[in-house]
Amino acid sequence: MNTDRPADAAAPRGPLAMIVGSGDYPLQLARIVTDKGERPYIAALDGAADPAAFGDGADIRTYRLGQLGSLLEELRRRSIADIVMLGALPRPSFGSLRPEVSTLKYMPHFAKAFLGGDDHLLRGVVRFFEMQGFRVHGPAEIAPEMTAPRGALGRRRVSPEQRAELERGFALLATLSPFDVGQAAILADHRVVAIEAAEGTDAMIRRVADLVARGRLKIGKGDGFLVKVPKTGQDLRVDMPAIGPDTLRNIAEAGLSGIGVRAGEVLVGDRAALGRQADELGLFVEGFA
Repeated sequence: MNTDRPADAAAPRGPLAMIVGSGDYPLQLARIVTDKGERPYIAALDGAADPAAFGDGADIRTYRLGQLGSLLEELRRRSIADIVMLGALPRPSFGSLRPEVSTLKYMPHFAKAFLGGDDHLLRGVVRFFEMQGFRVHGPAEIAPEMTAPRGALGRRRVSPEQRAELERGFALLATLSPFDVGQAAILADHRVVAIEAAEGTDAMIRRVADLVARGRLKIGKGDGFLVKVPKTGQDLRVDMPAIGPDTLRNIAEAGLSGIGVRAGEVLVGDRAALGRQADELGLFVEGFA
């Protein structure tokens, strides 16, 4: 199956393998794929994914990151050429991979991939699978219903004034893209009060909530909000931004008014459930083109 050029992404999709980390989105994607009549092979990454959460009927096996060789052998044995990668996985150090014998020959490629930020590493992972003859699909391609639609998920919508500030947030994150930092920021009172870095979106929101609780930051009712978008040129097949129920709860606890995202470029999971939660918390969640 080795090839000197990437697989043709336009080819019809065959049996699907899911390489999954932690979180609810791998479970949701597995349910959607199964409901469509497929039975995906699930490669659960050790220390991140919970195999038991997928249920007794799941076709699943756990792999360490150093067992890449075994994973490739199993995919080829099953004649699987289409894969999707989804779920959270803390970035490991290169020295922690502990490769098995069948993985050693691939380590020079990953040594180079580790010499950069997260985008560089993830692009290296995608390129590796493509050069091995696999087609890498994004979750939005497999299940577009898991992404943010254009418009509001709940009853609340942004005002024209909020829309102008949201666009400022989108422009800010686009400007920061070359530095490979986070995918989110919080704006309030016509200023930027937080930018996501290595801590992640939810930790950034909690940081703002702590500032508010200690009186270090004043946010007027209905003022502050979160913006979340992909970095410019980000490979959404393996690194699509996401929001979920915890994000909304943290936003409400911080006293913010809602979330603006790029439609089709941010995972939201169950749209209807997230819209109901937004209404219960009095928040807006809206996707923009």
